[in-house]
Amino acid sequence: MGLKTKTFLFIIASFLLGVVGGGYAAKTFFVSSNGGSRVPRVEYQRQFAERLRLDPVQAARVDTIFDAHRVRFSEVKKTYSEIFRQKRDTLRMEIRKLLTPEQNAFYDSYIKEQEDRDKKRENHK
Repeated sequence: MGLKTKTFLFIIASFLLGVVGGGYAAKTFFVSSNGGSRVPRVEYQRQFAERLRLDPVQAARVDTIFDAHRVRFSEVKKTYSEIFRQKRDTLRMEIRKLLTPEQNAFYDSYIKEQEDRDKKRENHK
């Protein structure tokens, strides 16, 4: 295996590990205990204050900090989503180069199934 191939595989593996780690962290910290959708912001902040046993002054200050950073996190998420889509599309094009026309048809249906699952998951948030 050539150096370029090893480097490419290392980058892809690192990216995938980052996605998995980020997904795990999001699920662990931002999903309700019943396994359902995301905990509403106010409820999350209340639970956070309770778990850390914050007094009312501390809780108010922490809420202010959360509110100040929310916009920044939204910007990062938007940028990350765009970069993720670009990388995913590049990956898909690389795979397509290896496939026969028949396999590309199967790949199209596979991608459609994945996108449908993603849309369904997004609609449940």
